[in-house]
Amino acid sequence: MARGQRPGGGVSISCALAGFLLLTACGVAAPDATDDEGGTTGLTSAELDLLTRSGSYVQGERALRRAESELITVCMADKGFPYRAGTSASAPMSFEDQLIGMEERRTRGYGLYAQYVDSPGSGEKREGGEPLPPGMENDAYVARLPEAEAEKYVHALRGNASDRREMRLPDDQKITFSGKGCEAVSREKLYGSLDDWAASEHVPQILNNSLTDRVTADPAYAAVMRKWKECMAAKGYSYRDPEDAYRKLKDEYGERGATRDMREREIEVATDDGTCARQTHVPNTILSLRRQYAKSLPATDKRDLRQLADIWKAAATQARKLTE
Repeated sequence: MARGQRPGGGVSISCALAGFLLLTACGVAAPDATDDEGGTTGLTSAELDLLTRSGSYVQGERALRRAESELITVCMADKGFPYRAGTSASAPMSFEDQLIGMEERRTRGYGLYAQYVDSPGSGEKREGGEPLPPGMENDAYVARLPEAEAEKYVHALRGNASDRREMRLPDDQKITFSGKGCEAVSREKLYGSLDDWAASEHVPQILNNSLTDRVTADPAYAAVMRKWKECMAAKGYSYRDPEDAYRKLKDEYGERGATRDMREREIEVATDDGTCARQTHVPNTILSLRRQYAKSLPATDKRDLRQLADIWKAAATQARKLTE
């Protein structure tokens, strides 16, 4: 179907910790779906799972990430470069616990400090004993290399600027991705083509995002946000919703820089945010609404999603063969 990542290939921690509204950046294990083949939404459970990155999507995506990372490791070794394959944590007991990620909140907040700490003029440097965010080990390795060696490494991983590919997405945005290098080789082995990989990776998120206005206009959304806001107010905060908390902290970092006080404040807010989200069941409510409103997708989008689900399932099957 024809419709840059950093070296580590990891996902920003904030996608899980501040993404209750979009629920698109990270895969999390949802309660078992009640929609069967087609159901009232015209979408199968597998298609709904791919759309919302929940349910059965989780284990398959874990296998895909692992396989891609291991393939890149072998490819880079053949070219004489080290590459550290990523690790996937086991799935937690519940959907909400995984999405909220309380342990990450207690140690890294929303992941904002890690974004600002090494920036010029921040006044702070990463402490020697402070662990890197997940997926950043290869970035750290490249950052320590002399410039010429770093360029060779990145070229081996994803080619050069002339090797970039472009795809126009259904929302009329354009994405570019590696057309050569070990990243591209690994994705072609899993998906069969880079176009299929890119479409499977990005189009379901765009379709899911298209549901946001309907989800946020639903009375159930307003009710759960009101409960969350009341819970946070009892802790001394005046944020409208979880994304407002994340956004305002990010603005504060931009004004004050990555100070120790800001880091402590971020962790405190993120932890309280997660506690209130779990108590009021924000993630489950929003996921339920997204699956409900998926029936409103145009028929052409449903056909695209069906095709992408077939592509994705075949890639996940290939990934399991390579890693199990």
